Amino acid sequence: MVNIIRLQSGEKVNRWTVVGKLGEGGFGSVYKVSKGNELYALKTESLREKIKLLKMEVYVLKLANGRKSKHFCICEDTGIYKTCLYLVMTLLGSCLQDIRKDLPKQKLSMGCALSVGIQCLESIEELHAIGFLHRDIKPNNFATGRGKLSELRRIYIFDFGMCRSYLDQHGLFRPPRKIVGFRGTTRYASLSCHIRREMCRKDDIESWLYQQIEITRGALPWRSLDEKKDDVAMYKERCRFEVGLQELMGGCPREYIEILRYIDGLRFYDKPNYDKIYKLMRKALASLRVQEFPYDWEGH
Repeated sequence: MVNIIRLQSGEKVNRWTVVGKLGEGGFGSVYKVSKGNELYALKTESLREKIKLLKMEVYVLKLANGRKSKHFCICEDTGIYKTCLYLVMTLLGSCLQDIRKDLPKQKLSMGCALSVGIQCLESIEELHAIGFLHRDIKPNNFATGRGKLSELRRIYIFDFGMCRSYLDQHGLFRPPRKIVGFRGTTRYASLSCHIRREMCRKDDIESWLYQQIEITRGALPWRSLDEKKDDVAMYKERCRFEVGLQELMGGCPREYIEILRYIDGLRFYDKPNYDKIYKLMRKALASLRVQEFPYDWEGH
């Protein structure tokens, strides 16, 4: 991290007033800011950073906003203040990881988990539709809206600093590079990511399924191995076979196994059949006779 600028409560960043700090990441800090009676989030990044993650974030948000994508924050403003680039956008509620951890069994109720999973997949489909891969799908990068009920029930995807376009300037598929570094978070990384293969749309969906299993049953079987990438990769391989599969999917709808088989059958250039996965998720909702609403965090 290079020369992170510290903003103080009450400080004015152009027309935005700093209310307080929300957090800090590898790129810079996130603040709660106000304009009139409305609250927003403001992200900063030092102009001296070699890798411009915030520029990618702004680019992706503006593309998504142009398509009226419903699971993306609105980019309200961007600019330069002192020695940092800043982005002002919709202020969200809690992220899925915090919500899950605050629940008694550290998992969502079945109806809520399935409904939330559908929304998370919709947001990934919206991102793929503008030509980008997320490459760091995890429950920390999805959050609820805030305020009125319709927003409390909406899931947003965020944090696009790791995104990569899978299309070139002519709209054609970029061929896979021979050598790529590890991208993402070990717990949710796809098998291709573990073996340093170029990522494709399939990989975002594989990470989504690991996340989905975690919010449904409360844990992934390899969670204690988080920093041992090779051990986690071997565990994920083992979970493709009978005993490991039962360990991975215990307590989950059987449709998840069908989704895993479908994902594993996809190849690099394949467009995922998102509708097929939505139908399987809806089938699980119907066969288990569970209700989507109210969501577990309503009224908290």
